[in-house]
Amino acid sequence: MEPSTHTVERITPAQLPAALLSVLGDERAAHWQLDRGPYNPQVWMLDSPDGTAAALTSSRPNTRYTKLVDLSADGDAAARALLGEVIAASVERGDAALKWQLALDAELPDYAHGLGFTALRDPISSADGTRGFRGFVLWHTAWPHPQLTYYGQTTMFTCGAVAAMTALTHLGLDPFASTADEDARERELAFWRTATNFPACEPLGLAVAVHDAAADSAAPIRLELHLDTTEPTLLESYSGEDRVFREQLQAQSRAEAASRGIQQHTEVLSIEQIVERIAGGELAILLIEEAPMHGASTPHWVVAHAVQGDTVLLNDPWITAEQGETWVDSHDLPVSIAVLDQMVAFGDPAYRGVIFVTRS
Repeated sequence: MEPSTHTVERITPAQLPAALLSVLGDERAAHWQLDRGPYNPQVWMLDSPDGTAAALTSSRPNTRYTKLVDLSADGDAAARALLGEVIAASVERGDAALKWQLALDAELPDYAHGLGFTALRDPISSADGTRGFRGFVLWHTAWPHPQLTYYGQTTMFTCGAVAAMTALTHLGLDPFASTADEDARERELAFWRTATNFPACEPLGLAVAVHDAAADSAAPIRLELHLDTTEPTLLESYSGEDRVFREQLQAQSRAEAASRGIQQHTEVLSIEQIVERIAGGELAILLIEEAPMHGASTPHWVVAHAVQGDTVLLNDPWITAEQGETWVDSHDLPVSIAVLDQMVAFGDPAYRGVIFVTRS
């Protein structure tokens, strides 16, 4: 018997043919045609003797994953064939993983379980994009690691607070205290208020807040701050009185850090040193430049928590929900060490802010 043959075409969401639009229906088609901005949306269409199938994928630039947003097929054979094409392309691209986003009422097909897809840990209900979806992942190379609890920042400016709270949760504290939306958000904002430089959390103030949260707990935690400048940070867009009072707040944070015994290491920290410590089991709360992933320059905080080869896993509090991102994108987010080296630097001249935390 001759082997089955199939053809696969890749198009943009704007090019969806009428036949596929009809199969999807209005609501689902609108989801496929959503403006996903810089996140590489692509439609895959398979035609084979076993049937037809279509899939929508996306991914952040300069990352090492592809996300399967949705899959439509007229039978399992066609679906399996198209999924195989997506997996092969993900491997060829150099991804660490293929993720699969499913609605809460949808089940992962048996054939996907057989390929090695496993469940991502459910998030805490928080930001837009944390509700309504389950996540699964296929690691192209086995990568055993603990998953962090995912919480999406609910404001534009609480990334530092959420990154710190996420790290502390993994180390045995429970700063979110509850999975209830309202309670967790109150704690997010309360933590931010202890660390903020209005509205950003700069490295010194965030280190003090992490120290104090750990000091109030029974879990012994060691903290180390690396900031390779003694100048005020995250004030590039401020001048006059708007800048002066923020500089005063940072001077106060510096004094508070010194009074608590938090040493600011000002020597330049290499990416190799950062990666070595993450690989050794420490969590790194990183101040990053978001431009490589989102196409716009913004300071941001993430948590790096695992390393394999030349890939690092991040837990990113930010979700661009209005352009189709969900927590599935931001949780266990793989990036290359080379890209991380570019991102862990902000400002002009660039400075590097890193807070290492681990159990004592």
